[in-house]
Amino acid sequence: MNEAEALAIVEQILDEHKEIHANFQSLGQVSSDIEAAATLHSDKTKDYFVPKSLDDQGRGLARWKEILESIAAGLKSHFHKEETALTEAFLREGTPELQSALTQLLAEHHDISTHVAKLLKDADDIGAGGARIEVWEGTGWGMKTNIQRLQEKIAAHAESERVLLGKMKAHLTKK
Repeated sequence: MNEAEALAIVEQILDEHKEIHANFQSLGQVSSDIEAAATLHSDKTKDYFVPKSLDDQGRGLARWKEILESIAAGLKSHFHKEETALTEAFLREGTPELQSALTQLLAEHHDISTHVAKLLKDADDIGAGGARIEVWEGTGWGMKTNIQRLQEKIAAHAESERVLLGKMKAHLTKK
């Protein structure tokens, strides 16, 4: 990988992060995970977690899980690109300080992925049935709070990466 290829990868990741920050409405490749988290956190989600009747539980939960699965898929794709091509660019063209900072940010991927997996497990547990409505509602509201935390983690992570990628871009253009 040469400097031009490394710069192209950095630019591509930066463009993806601009989408995340600029347009939560897009269901594009990168921002779908953020948009879905924003949708889940909105007031429109009340019926996903607190059904008007037991009959509503299945439809709302299925829709909620579908959105959460889109978060997982978007993150997996984005993280893979950062953990492969971006890492190679940093190793070949970056300074030791830039490489170290990237390593620290990549470690956050596991925490974010674990958070998503926990939410999917909670959705499966609720969907398995057998819980009283009070238990279902309590777990559902807990899931909504955890979606807010996930959205905050993703936003903070993306901002940290944006700053680091800006530094890498500046380093590459000075060479």
